[in-house]
Amino acid sequence: MNLMQSLHSLSPVPANQGELIARARSPFWLAPMAGITDVCFRQLMDEMQAGVLISELVSAKGLFYNSEKTRKMMRIHKSPGTIVGIQLFGESPEDIVQAVSVVEETGADFVDINMGCPVKKVVKKGCGAALMRDPAYVETFLTTIKKGIRLPLTVKMRTGWNENELTIHDCVQAAYNSGCEWVAIHGRTRAQGYEGKADWNLIAEVKSRAKLPIIGNGDIRNADQAKQRLHETGADAVMIGRGALRNPWIFKECAGVDAQRSGIRLLNRYLSGLRENYDTRSTLILLRKFSSWLAFGYPGAAKFRKNMFECYSATEVMQQAENFFGQVAHLPSPCFEDNEAFMMGGHG
Repeated sequence: MNLMQSLHSLSPVPANQGELIARARSPFWLAPMAGITDVCFRQLMDEMQAGVLISELVSAKGLFYNSEKTRKMMRIHKSPGTIVGIQLFGESPEDIVQAVSVVEETGADFVDINMGCPVKKVVKKGCGAALMRDPAYVETFLTTIKKGIRLPLTVKMRTGWNENELTIHDCVQAAYNSGCEWVAIHGRTRAQGYEGKADWNLIAEVKSRAKLPIIGNGDIRNADQAKQRLHETGADAVMIGRGALRNPWIFKECAGVDAQRSGIRLLNRYLSGLRENYDTRSTLILLRKFSSWLAFGYPGAAKFRKNMFECYSATEVMQQAENFFGQVAHLPSPCFEDNEAFMMGGHG
């Protein structure tokens, strides 16, 4: 049996496939980012009106060992304003199915499978982007998961392993055949990591051929760009990652809502969530990072970031932040330029 015959050999697509995306608040979604899209950041982006929220990637194996740290990564805030998914990676579909029984307890609306992570420690186990090297197995992998869980299933992938292995079309077909609700595509290969440019022309091509919703992702740095990508590719939604770190108000701007930018107000809201969910040390670390992201592009930002890491309490961070953002309040918001390097690493 050849590849395409294999991709069409399994059970028919469920009649309700496609219902989940109709529950999204808007087509401008928060991209899952490892070490970033925890419960506090997701709650903040919910308040900023992100269309869909997805956790950082969670190890299925970590849940087997009842890791408290792993379970914390899946926390969902109270009364979210849109659908929330938990992203998993695992070495076998059986591992994922077992992990989903824990995911269900969080109140998540769907499970997202990570097929995009380029990090060596993930791909060497055959997880993340490594799965894309065998589209026939992808269908078996996803179908086994789909049959073993009750929650809707989605997947996030790259365009392929490298420029000579652009398996995205076959992998999207596999996801459709297995009953996935949508496929989110980061427009880079695994070999690219976060270098070069996301291939939105390829995303548009995939969308033109796909039988399920396609979500585009990669290099969206402002609201105008988000709306342009959505329109030009015909994608069903777009995901915004690093652009939301520099400009957390981007989702409101995409929706045409008055963002009322205030770095201090946002930091106070974020700090409140951190204190509800983390100990003093973790709160300090996360607050420092978020404060530094907000300062990027402003005059004096480098010195501010240096000062951040000399603060030893959340109170000190907020004092430094109030001084800094007070001084730049009269300035226009900095642009996140296409050629500007920022957070050139991560998972997805």
